[in-house]
Amino acid sequence: MKIKTQKPYHPTKDEITLQLERMESSPDFKATPQQIALLKYVVARTQEGNADGIKGYTVATEVFGRGADFDQSIDPIVSIQASRLRQALSRYYETSGINDPLKIDIPLGTYVPTFNEQISSEQHVTAETAKSVCDMAAWPTVLVRPMTILSGNSEDDYLAIGLTAELAHALSHYREIRVLEGFHRDQNTSSPEIVYNFIIDGHVRRDSSGVRVTIRLRDAEKGVRIWSGKYRENLEAAKMISFQEEVAAKVAVSMAGGNAVIPRHLSGQSKNKPATELTTYEAMLRYWESTTLQTAQTMTRAIGALEKVVAREPDCGQTWSMLASLYADNYGLELIDIPTPLEKAAAFAQKGLGLDPTNRRARMTMAYVRLLENRLEEARSEAETAYHQYPNSLMILDGIGGVMALAGGWEEGITWIKKAIELNPYHRPWVRQVLCLNCFRLGNYEKAYQETLKFTLPESLWDQILKASACGHLGKIEEGQTHVGALLGLKPDFEQRSRDLIGKYVKFEDISQRIIEGLTILGMKI
Repeated sequence: MKIKTQKPYHPTKDEITLQLERMESSPDFKATPQQIALLKYVVARTQEGNADGIKGYTVATEVFGRGADFDQSIDPIVSIQASRLRQALSRYYETSGINDPLKIDIPLGTYVPTFNEQISSEQHVTAETAKSVCDMAAWPTVLVRPMTILSGNSEDDYLAIGLTAELAHALSHYREIRVLEGFHRDQNTSSPEIVYNFIIDGHVRRDSSGVRVTIRLRDAEKGVRIWSGKYRENLEAAKMISFQEEVAAKVAVSMAGGNAVIPRHLSGQSKNKPATELTTYEAMLRYWESTTLQTAQTMTRAIGALEKVVAREPDCGQTWSMLASLYADNYGLELIDIPTPLEKAAAFAQKGLGLDPTNRRARMTMAYVRLLENRLEEARSEAETAYHQYPNSLMILDGIGGVMALAGGWEEGITWIKKAIELNPYHRPWVRQVLCLNCFRLGNYEKAYQETLKFTLPESLWDQILKASACGHLGKIEEGQTHVGALLGLKPDFEQRSRDLIGKYVKFEDISQRIIEGLTILGMKI
């Protein structure tokens, strides 16, 4: 099996021109003239330093000849042609371009190209990211194998190739794992130079009603299946393109996102290790545990582990961002007595973003800190930037939506949260609290109460605040007083400090007042 890895590269103009000519002359580059024009356009704009100007509208008008009244919602030409170009690029680099020194790609969710130096398996041991930002030696490695076609229809080959490529792209957004792509149909061979922990494979089957895709995740060492998913779509070509992207996003977040399949599968192996013995990735597992459960015990474990990691490995932006997020969590929720000033959270967030400026998690963490600092316009701007980095990705989409909503971008934020909940089985439980707060904003207390029935964090201060207040507004006094008791058990001085504690996350006086009114009905002296 030939395995290719890549590292970021800054090629010269001549190197890019040579690569484009090499691709155009190859029979394996199946791009149409329109798609080649699109590729050359985005490459040229990027070389000129105008990557920020590469938008769907400019591509439509400057490449595909659409008029000034172009509407992407009516005419999806750009997204369709870009998706087909990605497939053509993927197929080329699986075949004739497998040993090319330069790989040109257009990542999912953007039209801005990337340039990477390709490194073959023979070079891998000595050349893989000579100066890596993080020590990734102990991070889980996932091998994505090509989808198998069961229908015997050669037309499905492009669908299988496209789906494999989209899945690899979607997984690559999750910086905590390493993604390898296999470019050989022999599923029983492997490379002795590369050790991988998980294998993703699957098959594509066509029948009279449409296409069915089955994707599996296996533990590479034990050979056992630990996850599988099935997806269907009809035979319309336009839907096939969006189908590939949607399936890839769903699968990636189910496997790699936060507390998803891969982290949960590995978490038990390090649960009882002292913080000083944890690898970087094992410390990250404790971060995900803390953000999922939001308890004093999990936060103490996570902060201790990450503080050790950033001291040992100060150039890893991901861990600085995670530590910033935990400091911000403790500033807002006051779960543990360890000093976690907001100023330090801001400094850590800035360091994480500086070390890894294209990291979506780092950008969201900065948005979160700005929210707690009451810099709401900056919080919305950072959240929006994080979203538009990978608009089709489910990676931390729930968290981005939560910060956006709390900072005042309610409509956008709630839309993103609902999409994440619908498509991501491992979404963050606390975003349900944001949906509930939106109901308070709208004065719909019955809907707020119904939302509280989906809460899953009984040890969370906000679960109890919102449950109690909603019950107060609806006259459910006995039930509400039960939650008041739980609330005071978590924070005995809540009545004296309620406006300060609520104000850390609720930045709008009308919403705060509605929460307090519901608590007052239950007899709390605010």
